[in-house]
Amino acid sequence: MIDKILLKDSIDFNGTIPELKEKIRQNREGEFELEWIDQYDFKFLSHFSLGTLIVNGFPGATDGIKGYGNLSETGNGNTRIKLKTKLRIELYFALFVFVFIFFCGFMADENFPIWIYFLLPISLLWFWFIFRIQEKRLFEKFKNYIKRIK
Repeated sequence: MIDKILLKDSIDFNGTIPELKEKIRQNREGEFELEWIDQYDFKFLSHFSLGTLIVNGFPGATDGIKGYGNLSETGNGNTRIKLKTKLRIELYFALFVFVFIFFCGFMADENFPIWIYFLLPISLLWFWFIFRIQEKRLFEKFKNYIKRIK
């Protein structure tokens, strides 16, 4: 189920993996940071992130808006770049806080107003929506960058 809410995309590069990596090394003026995890995997991070307080030059407590990429060669000598996101830790934290509040309220035999029961789903959807917009924008920047360096 979690896999269905993650953002996924791909783009093909007309060349081999070493050629792509060399082009990326030569052209680092993207609108994002790119960090290699291993030989075929990397993450790319936005310079600006609304909600996680990331602004170019002023890093926040987290990496901000990011995506992950994986390189694989296709049958015709080209490189496929698969892009994806991971579930954000902020959403886990919000869920934990909500469950904790209800657990404490239940143990104290406290009655909550009806609007409290709608607060979690609405807040989770709102934050997911804000993050998704920024993640899509980051993916588009990355894809435009790959098209530019071809």
